[in-house]
Amino acid sequence: MSGGFPKLRPVERVPGEDNGQIMLRDPTGIADGILTLSPATLFIAAMMDGVHAPEEIQARFTMRFGQMLFSDELERLIGQLDEAGFLESPAFAARRTKLIETYRKASVRPLRDAASLSGGGQSLDLFIDGMMADSPAGRDRIVGLVAPHLDYPRGAACYGRAYRDLSRRTDARRFVILGTNHFGETAAVVGTRKDFETPWGVVRHDGEFMAELDRRCGVDLCEGEIDHAREHSIELQVVLLRRVLGDREFTIVPFLCPDPCGSSGTRPRRGVGVDLRVFAEQLGELIAADSIPTCVIAGADLSHIGAYFNDSNPLSEASLGAVRRSDLAALKHVEAGEPEAFWKAVAATGNETNICSVGCIYAAAVALSGRGRPVMRHYHQALTAEIANCVTCAAMDFVAN
Repeated sequence: MSGGFPKLRPVERVPGEDNGQIMLRDPTGIADGILTLSPATLFIAAMMDGVHAPEEIQARFTMRFGQMLFSDELERLIGQLDEAGFLESPAFAARRTKLIETYRKASVRPLRDAASLSGGGQSLDLFIDGMMADSPAGRDRIVGLVAPHLDYPRGAACYGRAYRDLSRRTDARRFVILGTNHFGETAAVVGTRKDFETPWGVVRHDGEFMAELDRRCGVDLCEGEIDHAREHSIELQVVLLRRVLGDREFTIVPFLCPDPCGSSGTRPRRGVGVDLRVFAEQLGELIAADSIPTCVIAGADLSHIGAYFNDSNPLSEASLGAVRRSDLAALKHVEAGEPEAFWKAVAATGNETNICSVGCIYAAAVALSGRGRPVMRHYHQALTAEIANCVTCAAMDFVAN
């Protein structure tokens, strides 16, 4: 808290309601619990903005609800929120520092829940092998690809097309994996100097390559690497790589990319870090100058629609068709070799269908400009009608020139 004025940290609403209760969570995961609040308690929490003193919160509560909010009740709520990590305070700062230290001291970036990756229906290795066998084989040699970061069962139609026969389609010994920063605090490109754990062993990162990229970009690109602790968009690609490449030795270069659709465009939103365009250009130049064969992967989902995502449009045949046309129209810019037009086209709509991975698709396309020809392989809409949830995705190749 600042000067005794409580301040709630940024939170997001958890989809769904429970008997009129509102559920909130910390998108960064630093506070790892769920807040379940009544409308009255939500009113109190919303007043915790670092501007309103406790006495003013009490007065406004009484005006709104016609009943007293006693000092000990408010103090108890403030204490509970602070203990749970939902308030800006010295306690939260200490919690954050400890998490960062723990992540940096770890020898590897641990795999989250391996058993859940296949949906729990069968072993992960058999699930991935089946996912590959059920997909058409690719023919062209590639220098990059776009694949989903959906869970494997819902994204199988695109994962299979992206990764089947990858060992034959590229001789890469290094894979630059560009993901989406769903949860982190960093408002610019952020990497991590961590090896990644998989069910079939640890995959090493290429520290020398990353250090040279730091030098070229003029910043420490891993300053906010704690953002990788909970992020799944890179992890899902690393697990697949380890399985489909068999015993091939390879390294990874993991980076999360920001969304360029806001007012700052490709520039870092808070003025700290590297411009996404500069990063992508330097990445492409470094790949071209390096002797190790390198493949670039964008772990990317597209639109997020339906009531689950607070989208008021019904998931009808007509609305799904409109989203398909919108998604494919945006990706046509990528296929045409126009990455700038791609992100600007999405930004021009206010990103109305909530495409989460504009940044990493854009960065991959810029980095591979002149080296690979983008080709659409497959488009898929993963619809879960019972919870009004639809996430779209695509598989694309960057065919070697």
